[in-house]
Amino acid sequence: MVDHQHNPDVDSPTLSVSLTAARGRLVEALTEGRLAETDIGDACRVLVDIERVQEQLARTEAIRRIAELGEVHDAAVTLRGLSPRQIIEAAPEVVCTQLPFARSMVSAVSGSLWQPRRLYLRPELDGSPLDFSDYVDSAVLSLAEAPLETELVRRRVPALVAAPADDDRTHKEIVSRSRSSAYVAAPVMSAGKVIGLLHADRPGSEHVLDPDDRDRLDTFATILAIVYEQAVLKHRIQLQRARVEESFDATQTMLDRISKADAILSHQAAAPVESSTDDPGEHRVLEINSVLTVREREILSHLATGATNNQIAQALVISEGTVKSHVKSVLKKLHAPTRAAATALYSSQARRAR
Repeated sequence: MVDHQHNPDVDSPTLSVSLTAARGRLVEALTEGRLAETDIGDACRVLVDIERVQEQLARTEAIRRIAELGEVHDAAVTLRGLSPRQIIEAAPEVVCTQLPFARSMVSAVSGSLWQPRRLYLRPELDGSPLDFSDYVDSAVLSLAEAPLETELVRRRVPALVAAPADDDRTHKEIVSRSRSSAYVAAPVMSAGKVIGLLHADRPGSEHVLDPDDRDRLDTFATILAIVYEQAVLKHRIQLQRARVEESFDATQTMLDRISKADAILSHQAAAPVESSTDDPGEHRVLEINSVLTVREREILSHLATGATNNQIAQALVISEGTVKSHVKSVLKKLHAPTRAAATALYSSQARRAR
């Protein structure tokens, strides 16, 4: 018998079919008693060999599939770090440069509309009749005219279309424009809903599209959807954080204005007492306590330890930009030219307090 592990050039699907057929004929001959007694032993040994080779084929196929899934995963995760819009625009290029396809299109699905968004072709196809980018850039299609794509959306399953021109389910205009002789397609889902479609083919190639190509694109679309959802979530968190910081800064500005007005009134009320003191440092101590807000005094206390803006931001759970704004305000209110000067005033106050 042929040892498939040592004959990598043997076509696995063809061999598997041949072995299954041979095994069936042997079993039938044995059960019907068509073999001579002298041949029965040989027939049984052949059956054992067939089963051994079939196991080897199954093992090899499993390893191949796992390797392919790893390649598809690695291709899809290259889109991480991009914005949601950039992910959609870059997806077709990744499909063609890292998977065995020469042309790919990504579309958006909204209600009953199917809108192609971006087409990518390998460089050797650019400018050829197979480049229908102008059509893709302006087309808005109805799913009612494309039963096959409608099925993708409703059933959420991929498809292999072996003869688009002869298939009644395909959208004939886009088939004509693309000149596709065969293609695979897969839905892109987000939050349990189909939001887009991926199409891919290999025009002009001698390698015919097969179910493995369909499954490969479907796996890519699944991982693409996960990467896209993560990007959308990250974008929403960034927007929310920006709004919170903006609201905090506006509130802090208002508090600073109130504090400043209060400080002016306090100075006016304390003017006779301050004018009679012989210690000008005492006036500055009173100024630190009354002029700075609670948050600014917190910032100043951290400055006195030699902490950097980044360290202060982490300690107070605020942004570094907010810390810089507070430091600037502290220096201005204390008429201190440097952080060191403001720290010296703080230290002086601390010694007097003791």
